[in-house]
Amino acid sequence: MEVKMPVKEIMTSDVVTVDIKSDVSKLASKMLACNVGSVIVTDKNQPVGIVTERDIVRKIVSKNLKPDEISIKDLMTTPLITIPSTEDVTDIMHKMVKLEIRRLPVVENGKLVGIVTDTDLIAISAEMGNIFSDLIKMHREKIFSEPSGHVMKGICEDCGYISDNLLMVDGRLLCESCRET
Repeated sequence: MEVKMPVKEIMTSDVVTVDIKSDVSKLASKMLACNVGSVIVTDKNQPVGIVTERDIVRKIVSKNLKPDEISIKDLMTTPLITIPSTEDVTDIMHKMVKLEIRRLPVVENGKLVGIVTDTDLIAISAEMGNIFSDLIKMHREKIFSEPSGHVMKGICEDCGYISDNLLMVDGRLLCESCRET
């Protein structure tokens, strides 16, 4: 059974934006004030590009330019790769890895409604791991309420490998190899 989770469940709705006609100094100040690593560039309230800290380093700092010597239009990355709010989180993870990008703006009917970052995906993955851990503990307690303490299949708590022959030894699930050592 595969469970789908739409991106709208994990996206950040309050997206930092800057108008394309603004200047780079104001853009950088906004990034600092909002404590973000990127801003979405808009033109007539439509998302058209993105500027990241890396863009500033690559296109301004490394070339020893002054921020006022470059326009936001020349600084931003475009075309902007976007996703709908209904797209599946797993699909987004694959897309980000394939395209080697860390941020995906969420757009509905041409309007920016959110953004998903690699940090958001890591956070949700970590939370899912915690939930799975709790479910495993819950399941384990149910299984071991039986006197035999024998489980057919699971993960050995010593070596971490999947085993078809686990046994509870001193409060830990161990495979046959780890029980012998």
